[in-house]
Amino acid sequence: MQEDLEQRTVSVSIQAAKLSGRVLRSALAAALRKMEQERTNPKVGRNSMKRLTYKDPGANTIEVPGRIRSFERYARKHQVRYHIEKELGTDPPKWTVYFKANQVDAVTAAFKEYTQKDLSRSSRPSLLTQLRKFKELAQTLGRDKVRNKEHGGPEL
Repeated sequence: MQEDLEQRTVSVSIQAAKLSGRVLRSALAAALRKMEQERTNPKVGRNSMKRLTYKDPGANTIEVPGRIRSFERYARKHQVRYHIEKELGTDPPKWTVYFKANQVDAVTAAFKEYTQKDLSRSSRPSLLTQLRKFKELAQTLGRDKVRNKEHGGPEL
């Protein structure tokens, strides 16, 4: 425990003409207020469940199948505070997203944008299948022509 307390450090920079006890006390008080504010106010984006339900224990949930990283981008864009848990034993994985009840509008906007992007992603053709198709096309075109040995290519 003592080592843990010794390893925690806080750096405070003060710009003053004369460093007095009052200036130092006010700077440390401001730093402590800032640290307390960061600890109690949940940050935007992914939070722990403890931090999310610190003042208001009610949290709504939504299940997200498949890719969760793409949802996280839209949640941070709409400044949603959320917590994510993965359901074990499901394939493809299912994710449960917990969010604050007072952020329903922001979550709705984030999910609307996420589902719109996800639907457009599923409707477009795969890049790998297109690449295979063009590769086969190039091979069939290359077989028809006879390459000249003088230009560095073998004759077929």
